[in-house]
Amino acid sequence: MWLEAIVIALVVLQIATLSLLWGQRRRLQRVLTLKESEAGGIPALMIVNALNKIDHRLNQLEQGTQKTDAPKRSVEIRAIQMTASANQQAATNNYELAQLMARDGSDLDQLMLRCGLSRNEAELMLRLHAKRA
Repeated sequence: MWLEAIVIALVVLQIATLSLLWGQRRRLQRVLTLKESEAGGIPALMIVNALNKIDHRLNQLEQGTQKTDAPKRSVEIRAIQMTASANQQAATNNYELAQLMARDGSDLDQLMLRCGLSRNEAELMLRLHAKRA
């Protein structure tokens, strides 16, 4: 008899637990249908999956952009280096021309115009390389 009372109590407890779980399931279903109606009838899981796919695609595009930008940057760097070396070589050629012109007796204005020198640079060239009379 004592054993039967324990079994009956366990059955009642199990029925009570099942009824609570059933009620909670109904409440969750109501909440989900409410959320679906707020999202235009689209289940939340589908929205999350779509957002994950979009995020993945954006990451792929960013990586592709970085891969294609790297060669462009190296080309730009090489172009800048070439321009810098060309400018440096042109400046060297201008100074060499200024030296020759100063030795040949050119005046300050001619050095400034033909060699692209500033007034101070042209004066220095004349002082250093002009023939002394």
